[in-house]
Amino acid sequence: MSLAEIARTEMDRRLVLKLLGVGAMGAALAACGGGSSANSGPYKGKFVIMSANDPAQNQPLIKGIEAAFPGGQVVWRGLTSERFVELFTASEVAHDQIDLLDLNGQDLRRYAVGNRLLTLDDFSHKDRFVPVALKTYTVKNKLQALARGGISGFTFFYNKKLLAQVGFKQEPQTYDDLRKLALELKKIGVAPFVHAGKDIYLWPVWMFWALAQTSNNQSVDLTFKTLTGSMKFTDPEYVAALELIYSYAQDGMFIQSVNNLDSNSAVVNFTQGKAAFFYTHSSIIGTYRKGSFPNLDLDLVPPLLAVSNSSVKREMPGGTGSADAVYAKIAPERKQLALNILDLMTNDKWSKWASDQNADPASCNKNVQASADPLALKYAHSCAPIQNTYLDWYWPPEITQAFQQNIQGLVSETLKPDTAAQKIQQTMDGLRQDGYTFAN
Repeated sequence: MSLAEIARTEMDRRLVLKLLGVGAMGAALAACGGGSSANSGPYKGKFVIMSANDPAQNQPLIKGIEAAFPGGQVVWRGLTSERFVELFTASEVAHDQIDLLDLNGQDLRRYAVGNRLLTLDDFSHKDRFVPVALKTYTVKNKLQALARGGISGFTFFYNKKLLAQVGFKQEPQTYDDLRKLALELKKIGVAPFVHAGKDIYLWPVWMFWALAQTSNNQSVDLTFKTLTGSMKFTDPEYVAALELIYSYAQDGMFIQSVNNLDSNSAVVNFTQGKAAFFYTHSSIIGTYRKGSFPNLDLDLVPPLLAVSNSSVKREMPGGTGSADAVYAKIAPERKQLALNILDLMTNDKWSKWASDQNADPASCNKNVQASADPLALKYAHSCAPIQNTYLDWYWPPEITQAFQQNIQGLVSETLKPDTAAQKIQQTMDGLRQDGYTFAN
């Protein structure tokens, strides 16, 4: 990207000038011989971590790194998730020092397929990670980043108090179980499901579990095939997944006016006992433990089996902490230090710290118990092992938006599944006409 192109974005011009100034100063210092060479012993000096996370919240980690590697000064640049791509690009153009990237998981693929990262297949402590942590950050069949922190995601939470009230003592397992339960819940004025339908960005999570089941647990593989053009969003697996979501609407599973509820309203309805189930993020465990909700006895279960094949795993979507990677153009004298710092950031001590900080129910480090909370342990044992990557980490933004809009239409029953699939595929066709390609 040229400076002229950067100027056409909404980037703060003062920031660009500042970045350019820092880059020029760094180049001048290098020309004067101020840096360490690869042969002069351990590197001492500035070490830059470009992060989507707040430096203030990571001060204990920063101090831990500096204590472990005397003479190093950690510069933690908190770019925020929203502006990471924009500000990182500016730093690259300015030739700023960049050593490590501390990314949100959804941004990893951009830099992996763009060859901006060193692969980590030879990292010596891969055995400390749970399998899903390695799988999630493997792109192009290479380990591109290490997972720092915890495992979290979306699953079905439910109110045991309401189920007991209508005589259901067993945990539901299938959609048929839910149908029977729904009849009794409606008799006492309780909706089976609440959802923040107004927050349109949350609707695709329904597609993630549904496609996992209709594809026989091949949803990521199908996604790759679809984005590369060998499949279409109108193929049977996709239509069947949309039909599962449509069934929830047709069978009256959603609370009245679900598409008018934002996240806060959905939480209120659930915690007040107005709906029995809530398909939401695992962070609700922390909300529940910190609050007082006399009408709620919280429990969780993987998404209910909604297909006839009982061997299908009830996968749910999620992420695996921050994606920590080494910048491909890191100076040779800092490469070993970068690997050593990655080792420290993902070891048992700092993995536990990161999980505690984010209240994660499970850890990416198999030696760490993220939480002793019974609900967190249940999530770690029954959900985390069958967790799958959010599909919108792969979709182009236009496809994500198409799913958002069309699933919302399904739930309002203004669209039918085959029509929704056609509309989504039309969006994909338009992207291809504009030159879209998917790098795998």
